Amino acid sequence: MLDLAQYVPWLLNRAARSVADAFSRELAALGVTLPMWRVMASLRRAGPQRLGELSSLTAIETSTLSRLLGQMQQRGLVRRARSHGDARAIAVSLTRRAAALTERIVPLALRYEQAAVRDMSDSEIAILKRLLAQIHENLGVLMHDKSAD
Repeated sequence: MLDLAQYVPWLLNRAARSVADAFSRELAALGVTLPMWRVMASLRRAGPQRLGELSSLTAIETSTLSRLLGQMQQRGLVRRARSHGDARAIAVSLTRRAAALTERIVPLALRYEQAAVRDMSDSEIAILKRLLAQIHENLGVLMHDKSAD
């Protein structure tokens, strides 16, 4: 019998939802959605990216990401330009305005991470991060296997 209170996917979703809901409210006050933040944080860390790469970094499906980038471009948060390495590809980058906004949001994001791992030791946090990465990898393999059917 399935005990939802001990079911790992439900526990993951519940924890993620708690953080996302609270963080989203604070982001909204800054005029940013959670998916926009994921794009901004990814571009801040990785620099300009092509759509497919950015989709992988943000875990946002490509067509959804394309629409989101259009909205962000209209709001002056990202720019799209021909890639230097491939004239057919478009590279997405942050505008100065978005880079400054991202820097304002980083401490807030770190505050939410700290709240989420409060009362955990450094080694427990490292284990948690490793296990979450392993879950992601495991499910990626499962999804890859399903697409081969």
